[in-house]
Amino acid sequence: MGKPTITCETHGLQDETWVCQHIVAGLENRKRVGFFWTTEPPENPRPDAYCHACNERVKLTNGEWIGAALEHLEPKCLCGGCYDLAKKFHSGENPWS
Repeated sequence: MGKPTITCETHGLQDETWVCQHIVAGLENRKRVGFFWTTEPPENPRPDAYCHACNERVKLTNGEWIGAALEHLEPKCLCGGCYDLAKKFHSGENPWS
């Protein structure tokens, strides 16, 4: 079974990805918030990602996305193209240049 897909107004049909609400808001507001990602499964080229604040929050629950950590995360769906753009931006690059 293939990876789920979504249709993006900018990038067309793309793989579905998941990131925290802060990565999406930071991309919209052009405010860098950091970019961390899961390592499972290792073959996933666009693993679930989260910002610096979410990374600090999940440490308080021993790496488990439960309770306050999950509420703080509030996952949002991005297309693969938007994910790549967000990763570049929140990692310090300028993807619009």
